Amino acid sequence: MRSKMVKMKVSFIGMFVCIITSLPVSALAIELTDYLDPNYKYQDAELGLQFNMSDGNQDQMSYNGNGSLTYNMEYSTLPLKWDVDLKADTDFSRGGDENDSSRKNLYIDGDTTVKKYLGDYTGPFVYGGLVLGVRDLEGSDDNDPKIKVSAGLGYGRITTATPLMEAIRCIEDLTKYGLIAGEVQDEVYLKLADVIAKEAEYKSRYSKREYEKYWYEDMEIVLKEAGILRNETLGALGIIRIQDILTYEQVLRRKHGWEAGVQLDYLVSDYSGEDDDPGMGIYYEYAKPFGLKWQLIDRVGYSTILVDGEFGDSAHTIENKFELSYEMTDKIDWENIWTLDIILESDSDADDTYLNSLDTGLRFYLSNTIDAKTGLQFTHKDKGDNEDDRVDSRLYFEMIYTIF
Repeated sequence: MRSKMVKMKVSFIGMFVCIITSLPVSALAIELTDYLDPNYKYQDAELGLQFNMSDGNQDQMSYNGNGSLTYNMEYSTLPLKWDVDLKADTDFSRGGDENDSSRKNLYIDGDTTVKKYLGDYTGPFVYGGLVLGVRDLEGSDDNDPKIKVSAGLGYGRITTATPLMEAIRCIEDLTKYGLIAGEVQDEVYLKLADVIAKEAEYKSRYSKREYEKYWYEDMEIVLKEAGILRNETLGALGIIRIQDILTYEQVLRRKHGWEAGVQLDYLVSDYSGEDDDPGMGIYYEYAKPFGLKWQLIDRVGYSTILVDGEFGDSAHTIENKFELSYEMTDKIDWENIWTLDIILESDSDADDTYLNSLDTGLRFYLSNTIDAKTGLQFTHKDKGDNEDDRVDSRLYFEMIYTIF
Protein backbone atom coordinates (compact mmCIF):
# COMPACT_ATOMS: atom_id res chain seq x y z
CA MET A 1 0.00 0.00 0.00
CA ARG A 2 2.88 2.37 0.81
CA SER A 3 4.23 1.79 -2.72
CA LYS A 4 0.83 2.78 -4.13
CA MET A 5 0.99 5.99 -2.14
CA VAL A 6 4.45 6.76 -3.46
CA LYS A 7 3.33 6.07 -7.02
CA MET A 8 0.37 8.43 -6.54
CA LYS A 9 2.63 11.22 -5.31
CA VAL A 10 5.07 10.68 -8.16
CA SER A 11 2.26 10.73 -10.72
CA PHE A 12 0.90 14.03 -9.32
CA ILE A 13 4.36 15.63 -9.36
CA GLY A 14 5.15 14.26 -12.82
CA MET A 15 1.92 15.62 -14.25
CA PHE A 16 2.56 19.13 -12.98
CA VAL A 17 6.22 19.07 -14.08
CA CYS A 18 5.13 18.14 -17.61
CA ILE A 19 2.59 20.98 -17.64
CA ILE A 20 5.05 23.57 -16.34
CA THR A 21 7.83 22.66 -18.75
CA SER A 22 5.45 23.06 -21.68
CA LEU A 23 4.10 26.48 -20.67
CA PRO A 24 4.29 29.06 -23.47
CA VAL A 25 5.94 32.44 -23.11
CA SER A 26 4.47 35.83 -23.94
CA ALA A 27 4.93 37.37 -27.37
CA LEU A 28 5.06 40.86 -25.76
CA ALA A 29 8.36 42.39 -24.71
CA ILE A 30 6.97 43.32 -21.30
CA GLU A 31 6.54 40.59 -18.70
CA LEU A 32 4.23 40.56 -15.69
CA THR A 33 7.34 40.21 -13.51
CA ASP A 34 8.32 43.74 -14.61
CA TYR A 35 5.59 45.14 -12.35
CA LEU A 36 7.24 45.91 -9.00
CA ASP A 37 4.93 48.51 -7.43
CA PRO A 38 4.06 47.19 -3.92
CA ASN A 39 1.12 49.59 -3.44
CA TYR A 40 -2.06 47.60 -3.92
CA LYS A 41 -5.47 47.13 -2.28
CA TYR A 42 -7.77 44.22 -3.00
CA GLN A 43 -10.72 42.47 -1.41
CA ASP A 44 -13.11 39.80 -2.65
CA ALA A 45 -16.04 37.94 -1.08
CA GLU A 46 -17.79 35.00 -2.74
CA LEU A 47 -20.69 32.70 -1.89
CA GLY A 48 -20.74 29.20 -3.43
CA LEU A 49 -23.33 26.43 -3.46
CA GLN A 50 -23.32 22.79 -4.60
CA PHE A 51 -26.38 20.55 -4.31
CA ASN A 52 -27.37 17.07 -5.50
CA MET A 53 -30.71 15.31 -4.98
CA SER A 54 -31.95 11.84 -5.90
CA ASP A 55 -35.33 10.11 -5.64
CA GLY A 56 -36.92 6.90 -6.90
CA ASN A 57 -36.06 3.26 -6.12
CA GLN A 58 -35.16 4.17 -2.54
CA ASP A 59 -36.97 4.57 0.78
CA GLN A 60 -36.69 8.34 0.88
CA MET A 61 -35.28 11.21 -1.10
CA SER A 62 -31.52 11.52 -0.64
CA TYR A 63 -29.43 14.63 -1.01
CA ASN A 64 -26.02 16.10 -0.35
CA GLY A 65 -24.62 19.56 -0.75
CA ASN A 66 -22.03 22.09 0.25
CA GLY A 67 -22.15 25.81 0.89
CA SER A 68 -19.14 28.08 1.23
CA LEU A 69 -18.34 31.70 1.97
CA THR A 70 -14.84 33.04 1.26
CA TYR A 71 -13.28 36.42 1.92
CA ASN A 72 -9.80 37.56 0.85
CA MET A 73 -8.19 40.91 1.51
CA GLU A 74 -4.76 42.28 0.64
CA TYR A 75 -3.48 45.68 1.72
CA SER A 76 0.02 46.41 0.51
CA THR A 77 2.21 49.52 0.79
CA LEU A 78 5.96 50.06 0.59
CA PRO A 79 6.73 49.15 4.23
CA LEU A 80 3.64 47.13 5.17
CA LYS A 81 1.62 44.17 3.93
CA TRP A 82 -1.60 42.85 5.50
CA ASP A 83 -3.41 39.71 4.32
CA VAL A 84 -6.72 38.27 5.53
CA ASP A 85 -8.21 34.94 4.45
CA LEU A 86 -11.52 33.64 5.77
CA LYS A 87 -13.50 30.59 4.69
CA ALA A 88 -16.69 29.10 6.07
CA ASP A 89 -17.92 25.72 4.78
CA THR A 90 -20.95 23.64 5.59
CA ASP A 91 -21.82 20.25 4.15
CA PHE A 92 -25.13 18.48 4.58
CA SER A 93 -26.45 15.11 3.45
CA ARG A 94 -29.08 12.41 3.91
CA GLY A 95 -29.03 8.85 2.62
CA GLY A 96 -31.76 7.01 0.74
CA ASP A 97 -32.44 4.34 3.37
CA GLU A 98 -35.42 4.73 5.67
CA ASN A 99 -33.28 4.94 8.79
CA ASP A 100 -30.86 7.51 7.37
CA SER A 101 -31.08 10.88 9.08
CA SER A 102 -29.78 14.23 7.90
CA ARG A 103 -26.20 15.15 8.79
CA LYS A 104 -24.50 18.52 8.85
CA ASN A 105 -20.95 19.74 9.47
CA LEU A 106 -19.66 23.27 9.82
CA TYR A 107 -16.09 24.54 9.38
CA ILE A 108 -14.87 28.13 9.79
CA ASP A 109 -11.19 28.88 9.21
CA GLY A 110 -9.49 32.25 9.18
CA ASP A 111 -5.99 33.63 9.31
CA THR A 112 -4.42 37.06 9.09
CA THR A 113 -0.80 38.11 8.76
CA VAL A 114 0.82 41.52 9.04
CA LYS A 115 4.36 42.03 7.66
CA LYS A 116 6.56 45.06 8.39
CA TYR A 117 9.51 45.43 6.02
CA LEU A 118 12.83 46.60 7.39
CA GLY A 119 14.44 48.95 4.90
CA ASP A 120 14.27 47.41 1.42
CA TYR A 121 10.64 46.60 0.62
CA THR A 122 11.68 43.26 -0.92
CA GLY A 123 14.13 42.29 1.83
CA PRO A 124 13.82 41.27 5.49
CA PHE A 125 10.60 41.71 7.43
CA VAL A 126 9.08 40.92 10.78
CA TYR A 127 5.56 39.53 10.93
CA GLY A 128 2.78 38.50 13.25
CA GLY A 129 -0.12 36.17 12.55
CA LEU A 130 -3.37 34.90 14.00
CA VAL A 131 -5.12 31.64 13.06
CA LEU A 132 -8.70 30.95 14.12
CA GLY A 133 -10.76 27.81 13.60
CA VAL A 134 -14.29 26.88 14.62
CA ARG A 135 -16.09 23.67 13.68
CA ASP A 136 -19.15 21.65 14.56
CA LEU A 137 -18.78 18.08 13.32
CA GLU A 138 -21.57 15.53 13.48
CA GLY A 139 -20.73 12.85 16.07
CA SER A 140 -17.43 14.43 17.15
CA ASP A 141 -16.42 15.78 20.55
CA ASP A 142 -13.37 17.63 19.16
CA ASN A 143 -15.21 20.89 18.54
CA ASP A 144 -13.33 23.35 20.73
CA PRO A 145 -12.17 26.57 19.03
CA LYS A 146 -8.67 26.65 17.58
CA ILE A 147 -6.58 29.76 18.25
CA LYS A 148 -2.90 30.19 17.41
CA VAL A 149 -0.77 33.34 17.43
CA SER A 150 2.60 33.62 15.69
CA ALA A 151 5.55 36.00 15.43
CA GLY A 152 8.49 35.59 13.12
CA LEU A 153 11.19 36.89 10.82
CA GLY A 154 11.15 36.52 7.05
CA TYR A 155 12.75 37.60 3.80
CA GLY A 156 11.42 38.34 0.29
CA ARG A 157 8.17 39.63 -1.14
CA ILE A 158 5.38 38.43 -3.42
CA THR A 159 4.04 41.25 -5.58
CA THR A 160 0.55 41.31 -7.07
CA ALA A 161 0.84 42.13 -10.79
CA THR A 162 -2.87 42.02 -11.66
CA PRO A 163 -2.97 45.78 -12.53
CA LEU A 164 -0.38 45.21 -15.27
CA MET A 165 -2.42 42.32 -16.68
CA GLU A 166 -5.47 44.58 -16.73
CA ALA A 167 -3.46 47.32 -18.49
CA ILE A 168 -2.28 44.85 -21.14
CA ARG A 169 -5.82 43.66 -21.73
CA CYS A 170 -7.09 47.25 -22.05
CA ILE A 171 -4.45 48.20 -24.60
CA GLU A 172 -5.02 45.00 -26.59
CA ASP A 173 -8.74 45.75 -26.70
CA LEU A 174 -8.28 49.40 -27.67
CA THR A 175 -5.90 48.33 -30.43
CA LYS A 176 -8.45 45.79 -31.67
CA TYR A 177 -11.03 48.59 -32.02
CA GLY A 178 -8.59 50.85 -33.85
CA LEU A 179 -8.26 53.43 -31.06
CA ILE A 180 -4.52 52.93 -30.60
CA ALA A 181 -1.95 53.30 -33.36
CA GLY A 182 1.78 52.68 -33.20
CA GLU A 183 4.02 50.67 -30.91
CA VAL A 184 3.27 50.73 -27.19
CA GLN A 185 6.39 51.02 -25.05
CA ASP A 186 6.83 49.09 -21.81
CA GLU A 187 6.73 52.26 -19.73
CA VAL A 188 3.23 53.02 -21.04
CA TYR A 189 1.93 49.66 -19.81
CA LEU A 190 3.51 50.30 -16.39
CA LYS A 191 2.15 53.86 -16.10
CA LEU A 192 -1.33 52.70 -17.04
CA ALA A 193 -1.06 49.85 -14.52
CA ASP A 194 -0.11 52.36 -11.79
CA VAL A 195 -3.33 54.31 -12.44
CA ILE A 196 -5.43 51.12 -12.48
CA ALA A 197 -3.90 49.98 -9.18
CA LYS A 198 -5.06 53.20 -7.47
CA GLU A 199 -8.78 52.51 -7.88
CA ALA A 200 -9.32 52.44 -4.11
CA GLU A 201 -7.54 55.79 -3.81
CA TYR A 202 -9.83 57.34 -6.43
CA LYS A 203 -12.89 55.99 -4.61
CA SER A 204 -11.69 57.52 -1.36
CA ARG A 205 -10.93 60.89 -2.95
CA TYR A 206 -13.93 61.32 -5.26
CA SER A 207 -16.58 58.95 -3.78
CA LYS A 208 -17.79 55.64 -5.24
CA ARG A 209 -20.37 57.42 -7.40
CA GLU A 210 -18.01 59.93 -9.06
CA TYR A 211 -14.54 58.34 -9.05
CA GLU A 212 -14.73 56.54 -12.41
CA LYS A 213 -14.81 59.82 -14.35
CA TYR A 214 -11.46 60.95 -12.88
CA TRP A 215 -10.01 57.45 -13.04
CA TYR A 216 -10.66 57.10 -16.77
CA GLU A 217 -9.46 60.67 -17.43
CA ASP A 218 -6.06 59.87 -15.88
CA MET A 219 -5.82 56.68 -17.96
CA GLU A 220 -6.53 58.75 -21.06
CA ILE A 221 -3.78 61.21 -20.06
CA VAL A 222 -1.25 58.36 -19.89
CA LEU A 223 -2.17 57.16 -23.40
CA LYS A 224 -2.34 60.69 -24.81
CA GLU A 225 1.08 61.66 -23.44
CA ALA A 226 2.52 58.50 -25.03
CA GLY A 227 1.19 59.70 -28.41
CA ILE A 228 -0.53 56.42 -29.26
CA LEU A 229 -4.18 57.52 -29.37
CA ARG A 230 -5.31 57.64 -32.96
CA ASN A 231 -7.75 60.54 -32.43
CA GLU A 232 -6.00 62.14 -29.41
CA THR A 233 -8.86 60.94 -27.23
CA LEU A 234 -10.42 57.69 -26.04
CA GLY A 235 -13.90 58.84 -26.93
CA ALA A 236 -17.07 57.13 -25.78
CA LEU A 237 -16.09 53.77 -27.31
CA GLY A 238 -12.71 53.73 -25.55
CA ILE A 239 -14.24 54.54 -22.17
CA ILE A 240 -16.87 51.82 -22.61
CA ARG A 241 -14.25 49.22 -23.58
CA ILE A 242 -12.05 50.05 -20.56
CA GLN A 243 -15.09 50.02 -18.27
CA ASP A 244 -16.13 46.59 -19.55
CA ILE A 245 -12.67 45.15 -18.85
CA LEU A 246 -12.07 46.71 -15.44
CA THR A 247 -15.62 46.51 -14.09
CA TYR A 248 -17.45 43.65 -15.79
CA GLU A 249 -14.70 41.19 -16.76
CA GLN A 250 -12.79 39.01 -14.34
CA VAL A 251 -9.00 38.97 -14.58
CA LEU A 252 -7.12 36.03 -13.09
CA ARG A 253 -4.97 37.33 -10.21
CA ARG A 254 -1.31 37.49 -11.13
CA LYS A 255 1.55 37.31 -8.60
CA HIS A 256 5.31 36.92 -8.74
CA GLY A 257 8.21 36.60 -6.32
CA TRP A 258 9.06 34.50 -3.31
CA GLU A 259 9.24 34.80 0.46
CA ALA A 260 10.25 32.62 3.39
CA GLY A 261 9.83 32.88 7.13
CA VAL A 262 10.57 31.22 10.43
CA GLN A 263 8.25 31.74 13.38
CA LEU A 264 7.44 30.96 16.99
CA ASP A 265 3.87 29.90 17.70
CA TYR A 266 1.67 29.85 20.74
CA LEU A 267 -1.30 27.50 20.67
CA VAL A 268 -3.97 29.08 22.81
CA SER A 269 -6.32 26.14 22.18
CA ASP A 270 -7.10 23.50 19.56
CA TYR A 271 -10.07 21.39 18.52
CA SER A 272 -9.33 18.64 21.05
CA GLY A 273 -9.04 21.03 23.98
CA GLU A 274 -5.24 21.18 24.25
CA ASP A 275 -3.91 24.62 25.19
CA ASP A 276 -0.97 26.72 26.37
CA ASP A 277 1.52 24.98 24.06
CA PRO A 278 4.41 26.79 22.35
CA GLY A 279 5.50 25.74 18.87
CA MET A 280 7.57 26.67 15.86
CA GLY A 281 7.17 26.72 12.12
CA ILE A 282 8.75 27.66 8.80
CA TYR A 283 7.27 28.36 5.38
CA TYR A 284 8.27 29.11 1.80
CA GLU A 285 6.00 30.56 -0.90
CA TYR A 286 6.75 31.02 -4.59
CA ALA A 287 4.63 32.66 -7.28
CA LYS A 288 5.30 33.09 -10.98
CA PRO A 289 3.20 33.90 -14.05
CA PHE A 290 4.19 32.12 -17.26
CA GLY A 291 3.43 34.34 -20.19
CA LEU A 292 0.07 36.10 -19.95
CA LYS A 293 -2.09 33.02 -19.48
CA TRP A 294 -0.58 30.83 -16.74
CA GLN A 295 -0.21 31.49 -13.02
CA LEU A 296 1.64 29.24 -10.57
CA ILE A 297 1.59 29.58 -6.77
CA ASP A 298 3.16 27.08 -4.37
CA ARG A 299 3.36 27.27 -0.59
CA VAL A 300 4.99 24.71 1.67
CA GLY A 301 5.06 24.89 5.45
CA TYR A 302 6.26 22.92 8.45
CA SER A 303 5.07 23.19 12.06
CA THR A 304 5.33 21.35 15.34
CA ILE A 305 4.38 21.78 18.99
CA LEU A 306 7.14 21.96 21.62
CA VAL A 307 6.08 19.68 24.45
CA ASP A 308 7.59 20.94 27.73
CA GLY A 309 9.93 23.03 25.59
CA GLU A 310 11.41 19.96 23.91
CA PHE A 311 11.66 19.57 20.13
CA GLY A 312 10.64 16.20 18.65
CA ASP A 313 8.15 15.08 21.29
CA SER A 314 5.11 16.08 19.21
CA ALA A 315 3.92 15.32 15.71
CA HIS A 316 5.51 17.09 12.75
CA THR A 317 3.11 18.58 10.21
CA ILE A 318 4.10 19.32 6.61
CA GLU A 319 1.65 21.07 4.30
CA ASN A 320 1.98 21.89 0.62
CA LYS A 321 -0.54 23.73 -1.57
CA PHE A 322 0.18 23.94 -5.29
CA GLU A 323 -2.02 26.06 -7.57
CA LEU A 324 -1.80 26.26 -11.35
CA SER A 325 -4.33 28.32 -13.28
CA TYR A 326 -4.77 29.01 -16.98
CA GLU A 327 -6.82 31.82 -18.51
CA MET A 328 -8.40 30.06 -21.48
CA THR A 329 -10.48 33.07 -22.55
CA ASP A 330 -11.69 36.30 -20.95
CA LYS A 331 -14.67 34.28 -19.66
CA ILE A 332 -13.15 30.88 -18.78
CA ASP A 333 -10.34 29.89 -16.39
CA TRP A 334 -8.92 26.40 -15.85
CA GLU A 335 -8.10 26.05 -12.13
CA ASN A 336 -5.98 23.28 -10.57
CA ILE A 337 -5.19 22.84 -6.88
CA TRP A 338 -3.12 20.03 -5.38
CA THR A 339 -2.76 19.82 -1.60
CA LEU A 340 -0.56 17.40 0.32
CA ASP A 341 -0.78 17.16 4.12
CA ILE A 342 1.63 14.93 6.03
CA ILE A 343 1.54 14.27 9.79
CA LEU A 344 4.63 12.44 11.06
CA GLU A 345 3.98 11.07 14.53
CA SER A 346 6.73 11.18 17.13
CA ASP A 347 5.23 8.16 18.89
CA SER A 348 6.51 5.03 17.16
CA ASP A 349 3.24 3.24 17.96
CA ALA A 350 1.15 5.84 16.12
CA ASP A 351 0.60 5.82 12.38
CA ASP A 352 1.73 8.63 10.11
CA THR A 353 -0.92 10.27 7.93
CA TYR A 354 -0.67 11.23 4.25
CA LEU A 355 -3.57 13.11 2.68
CA ASN A 356 -3.59 13.97 -1.04
CA SER A 357 -6.24 16.06 -2.76
CA LEU A 358 -6.40 17.14 -6.39
CA ASP A 359 -9.08 19.49 -7.74
CA THR A 360 -9.27 20.43 -11.41
CA GLY A 361 -12.12 22.44 -12.89
CA LEU A 362 -13.33 25.06 -15.33
CA ARG A 363 -14.68 28.36 -14.03
CA PHE A 364 -17.11 30.25 -16.26
CA TYR A 365 -17.65 33.97 -15.66
CA LEU A 366 -21.32 34.37 -16.60
CA SER A 367 -21.55 38.00 -15.43
CA ASN A 368 -19.65 40.35 -13.17
CA THR A 369 -21.30 38.73 -10.12
CA ILE A 370 -22.32 35.18 -11.18
CA ASP A 371 -19.84 32.38 -11.93
CA ALA A 372 -20.25 28.65 -12.53
CA LYS A 373 -17.62 26.01 -11.90
CA THR A 374 -17.55 22.36 -12.84
CA GLY A 375 -14.74 19.95 -12.15
CA LEU A 376 -13.33 16.74 -10.73
CA GLN A 377 -11.91 16.19 -7.26
CA PHE A 378 -9.73 13.27 -6.20
CA THR A 379 -8.74 12.52 -2.59
CA HIS A 380 -6.61 9.80 -1.02
CA LYS A 381 -5.80 9.18 2.64
CA ASP A 382 -3.09 6.83 3.81
CA LYS A 383 -2.82 6.12 7.52
CA GLY A 384 -1.08 3.03 8.75
CA ASP A 385 -2.31 -0.28 7.34
CA ASN A 386 -5.82 0.83 6.47
CA GLU A 387 -7.26 -1.58 3.94
CA ASP A 388 -9.33 1.13 2.27
CA ASP A 389 -6.65 2.32 -0.13
CA ARG A 390 -8.99 3.71 -2.77
CA VAL A 391 -8.89 7.11 -4.40
CA ASP A 392 -12.22 8.86 -3.86
CA SER A 393 -13.43 10.90 -6.80
CA ARG A 394 -16.41 13.12 -7.43
CA LEU A 395 -17.78 15.28 -10.23
CA TYR A 396 -19.23 18.58 -9.05
CA PHE A 397 -21.03 21.68 -10.28
CA GLU A 398 -20.99 24.89 -8.27
CA MET A 399 -22.68 28.27 -8.61
CA ILE A 400 -20.70 31.21 -7.23
CA TYR A 401 -21.97 34.68 -6.37
CA THR A 402 -19.45 37.50 -5.98
CA ILE A 403 -20.61 39.73 -3.14
CA PHE A 404 -17.90 42.35 -3.74
